[in-house]
Amino acid sequence: SLSNSKDVICIANVQHNCVNSKCASFVNCAIHQERSKTTQVRKAVHHEPTRKYLLNTYLIHNYAHIRRALPPSLQ
Repeated sequence: SLSNSKDVICIANVQHNCVNSKCASFVNCAIHQERSKTTQVRKAVHHEPTRKYLLNTYLIHNYAHIRRALPPSLQ
């Protein structure tokens, strides 16, 4: 955990990897309207537990900081 916001070097955006995690089932979720549950529901993907994520490289200007945080096998 961070003790001070000054410890933040950059922000990295990661996405759950549904393809490799084989997320194929759906669940019904209540729709909220202005912080209140409604009686309406929508289908949402049930994400399987995984340690595999996709790094969003759109913000590539943080690449030097992100690369230093990666394990050697991913560099």
